[in-house]
Amino acid sequence: MAARLTAQEEQIELLTREFSLLRDGLNGGPEVASILASSPELESLRSENEKLKFRLVHLRRGLQEELALEGQGKRGTNKGQEKTGKQQPKNRNYDNNKAATHETKPVVDKEKPENIKKAAQGGVGGRELKPWPGYISERMQLYEELKKESDALLTRRAADSQPITVELPDGCRVEGQAWVTTPYQLACGISQGLADNAVISRVNGDLWDLDRPLEKSCSLEILRFDNDDAQAVYWHSSAHILGEAMERFYGGCLCYGPPIENGFYYDMGVSSTEFEYLEALCKSVVKEKQPFERLEVSKETLLKMFKYNKFKCRILNEKVTTPTTTVYRCGPLIDLCRGPHVRHTGKIKALKIYKNSSTYWEGRSDMETLQRIYGISFPDSKMLKEWERFQEEPMNCPGHCLMFSHRPRSWRELPLRLADFGVLHRNELSGTLTGLTRVRRFQQDDAHIFCTMEQIESEMKGCLDFLRCVYDVFGFSFQLHLSTRPEKYLGDIAVWNQAEKQLENSLNEFGEPWKLNPGDGAFYGPKIDIKIKDAIGRYHQCATIQLDFQLPIRFNLTFVGKDGDDKGKPVIIHRAILGSVERMIAILTENYAGKWPLWLSPRQVMFVPVNPTCEEYAKRMCKQFVEAGFMADADLDSSCLLNKKIRNAQLAQYNFILVVGEKEKLTNSVNVRTRDNKVHGELSVSEVLARLTLLKESRCRNAEEEF
Repeated sequence: MAARLTAQEEQIELLTREFSLLRDGLNGGPEVASILASSPELESLRSENEKLKFRLVHLRRGLQEELALEGQGKRGTNKGQEKTGKQQPKNRNYDNNKAATHETKPVVDKEKPENIKKAAQGGVGGRELKPWPGYISERMQLYEELKKESDALLTRRAADSQPITVELPDGCRVEGQAWVTTPYQLACGISQGLADNAVISRVNGDLWDLDRPLEKSCSLEILRFDNDDAQAVYWHSSAHILGEAMERFYGGCLCYGPPIENGFYYDMGVSSTEFEYLEALCKSVVKEKQPFERLEVSKETLLKMFKYNKFKCRILNEKVTTPTTTVYRCGPLIDLCRGPHVRHTGKIKALKIYKNSSTYWEGRSDMETLQRIYGISFPDSKMLKEWERFQEEPMNCPGHCLMFSHRPRSWRELPLRLADFGVLHRNELSGTLTGLTRVRRFQQDDAHIFCTMEQIESEMKGCLDFLRCVYDVFGFSFQLHLSTRPEKYLGDIAVWNQAEKQLENSLNEFGEPWKLNPGDGAFYGPKIDIKIKDAIGRYHQCATIQLDFQLPIRFNLTFVGKDGDDKGKPVIIHRAILGSVERMIAILTENYAGKWPLWLSPRQVMFVPVNPTCEEYAKRMCKQFVEAGFMADADLDSSCLLNKKIRNAQLAQYNFILVVGEKEKLTNSVNVRTRDNKVHGELSVSEVLARLTLLKESRCRNAEEEF
């Protein structure tokens, strides 16, 4: 063991000297870099050094793991001998071929919390498969053979390279060598700070790896993280880090792993959700600074490389239509990918796995069920902390609490009722969005009533009466549910009992049947849930009336009582009648099936002239109704017969169809019929306007019948 350690130290010193020489050359500016890079021998040495660097990392890790296992074996032997005096540890032989199975359950013992921290710091304490699945070594072996051929081809191209000119965004031109000069070398020549902060480059408008040699004269732009394209690349590279950790932790088959609007995800069939260990393994990968390598491979060879993974084979057979495509490698992970990527995994400075969800392969319910693991990453830990703070969901309640507390309050001001139609945002997953019933941005009729304990019952009655008034207009029937104290609650149990009793009294006096949901209340107070029934029998919870004892305590809300005590605590009643306005519109649309009541209809009146000579009269009457506040139109299509026009208006669900001919024109009247073909006959325009105005203002549900 000592001899191996000595040999490894010598190899480390040799590699360090070689890396220093290369770094000194690159820091000398683009001219020096071009001279150094123009040598095919140096290019070959650079490629060989990258391979040796990767081998060195894994040799170090291998030695650490051997020492750790050896120490555990000694401790186990001593412990066993103390217990039995004769028992010896069993010899365990690991078969790499057996490890090639795709069982996704980690086969390691439970780790202690300190080992999670150790893994996050780059140690060997993380829960990782030992040994790795067999397909990883087979895949690596094939990749190394292909990479050797690719490096040889690149060396030949570099030997025959021609001078090229690279145009920078400011108009400056820099000289370089085709198949030798890389965007990263040019960035170092401009500014080391630019090179250090660079995420990716853009060459002739296309994203390009920083370490990929330029092939011809081009325009070049270096992109930092504040660029949208650079963020997508950054999160795509982070997804590969997550993919590597998932392979080493679960041993299963990776599926898709793209960047998304806020971070990235990877899909895999997994059997546990111990993501703190997975995140620790990701951080270990980051610390190793594994380089990202790009390789173009034929489709047939890739089918051989990924024969163990049915998902990758499906992608190759169904999505890849070209003879060749690209793969990227970081550490032991090799994955189908168009790229590009950051230079190495060390560029990912802050990474967090924050949620998971179930999904289907390609979103099809008849395919395999997978786990989608989401992550986010940033080039600075401060940016991650800001993102975490941004995830805290704001509500309207604090705004109304601040309005209450901006000056001293007296008991004479209570109950104080505040309401607004605020715009709210909710980070709903794309798969859960369903028309208008569940959206990301919506408006809500949010109200908060600040009152005393003695006023709860009367205020609840007022809320319930208001609820009935609104829902009667729409013709909805509803169910009432009283949800009482849960097992985990905050506050005094006597206050809870008093509040629940007042809610029960208000429901009894309301006169509508209600049901008890014991233990279903929120931790901060009991509530009344209201569910309405739509046209096809589904129940939707739109309205809610909820008590809150805790928010006044959190915001230190007080009022001066009758006895002069300025420490009185109000109770908050959260109240929403419509709930989400968008969801209510969806429910109403389905409930009315397009036959909107007159007061709510977007198509209230249609004028139908009998012949072209009556069109001017129809237009004049239509304008008069519009000025009176009605949604009115006139059908002036002379190619349609009278019956066809009437039928079209009925199909378009106009509440009233007003037919005008020569007779109506002379008497300043209209002939009234409804969308259900009920004829009310000839009436004067003023009388029709008066009746329709009354029906509209009274919000009559069946105005066509009541007319």
